[in-house]
Parts: sequence; C-alpha cells; structure tokens
Amino acid sequence: MTAFTNKPGTKTAFTITLNSLANVTYVAASAVDLLGIAGVTANCLPTDVILELVLTPGTVSGNKQALLFIQASLDNSVFSTGPTSGTTVTDQPNLYFIGALPLNTNSTQQTRQWSVLAALGFIPRVIKPVVFNDSGAAIAGSGNSCSYQVYAVDGT
Repeated sequence: MTAFTNKPGTKTAFTITLNSLANVTYVAASAVDLLGIAGVTANCLPTDVILELVLTPGTVSGNKQALLFIQASLDNSVFSTGPTSGTTVTDQPNLYFIGALPLNTNSTQQTRQWSVLAALGFIPRVIKPVVFNDSGAAIAGSGNSCSYQVYAVDGT
C-alpha cells in the first residue's frame, strides 16, 4: 500500500528588494506559480506554503512592525488588487493579510514564519508577497529576505 506523507520542499527566496526599504513603503516580490514546482506534481497544488520574512530595521518608532500580504492569481496574469509599491495605503484592505513581524528592537534582525493555508484558508495557485515597512525607519541595507517553503503530499 502506498504511504502518503506531507513533506517540505526546499526553502527558496523570492526575488524582492527589501534592503533599504523606506518607512511606510510597499514592495512586491516576483510572482511564484506553485503549480508544478519542485515537490509538487504537474497537476497538483501544495497542501501548504510557509512564508518567512527576515528584516533588520533602523531606529524604530511608531508602529514598529512590517506587514506581510500576498496578492493571489488563478492564472499568473490577473492578480488580486492592492498596493505593491509606493506609500498610498488606501487600497491596503484589498491585499490578503498574512501577518505582522514585530520590529521592536533597533538594528536587530527579526524573523517570523506564517502558514498561507492558516492565514487564508486556501492555497492560491500563484502568490506574490507584498511587504509594507511600518517600523518608523528604513530597513537595513543588507541581510533582508522573504522566502517560501512548499509542503506537498508525497505518495512514494
């Protein structure tokens, strides 16, 4: 009998420019199509995706946090709406909220992981992370990242 297990894939960084991200500014990563990536068969979506955000703030003030959102797509061409750059927060509620990374300590790297399934209740076919710096200071000039790790069913 085949044994089915939920196995993690490789941690992979999104293409995103987080270094020196100004305060109260959005930045979006390149989209990742989860259909057919390593560890997921050609016609199967993963069972979960874990997102990781690693940031080092400057001298924090105000809200002392970074917010992680995603835009979702069914076909890698039309994405859910919301800001992906600049400082206008008007349409922020249109983004899918994943979580907040507290940035309470000046110049100290902070890391947190989130489950996309737990945050949204579903796994989109294509995801595009959006980070909003709400720390009160620019993000450090190096060492920052946003990554993903796919969990998929393995029937071997």
